[in-house]
Amino acid sequence: MQMSTPSPLTSSEHPAQPAHESAYLIEALFLLTILATAIAVFMSLFSLAAKRGNESAELGAATYAAANVAERFCADPTSAQAEYDEDGYRVTCDVVPEVTDAGTLYRATVTVWSATGDPIYDLSTARYVSEVS
Repeated sequence: MQMSTPSPLTSSEHPAQPAHESAYLIEALFLLTILATAIAVFMSLFSLAAKRGNESAELGAATYAAANVAERFCADPTSAQAEYDEDGYRVTCDVVPEVTDAGTLYRATVTVWSATGDPIYDLSTARYVSEVS
């Protein structure tokens, strides 16, 4: 009977772990740390962008409300109310008439207020009404 010699073990069959496996674990942890930091930075940026977007939308709505009240004032400055409710905003219209020999110059300051009572937007406008026919 013929005896065969055992074949040498290949690296995939070797039971011992390679020495570079712990280095791979450290690299993976380092990459996960960088990834977590990048995600935190991006979340902060997205949060700030959402906040700025909300502020922009609020300013746009306040500008629209102020323009509506200014248009009403320009149509008839004598019947302008002191306070309006426009799109959920409180809008005040302070009218100051300046009487001259030929007519009256009406100056108005339109202010849009937030729900917390802070002014969001101011608009100044004027309309001259002639008394000369």
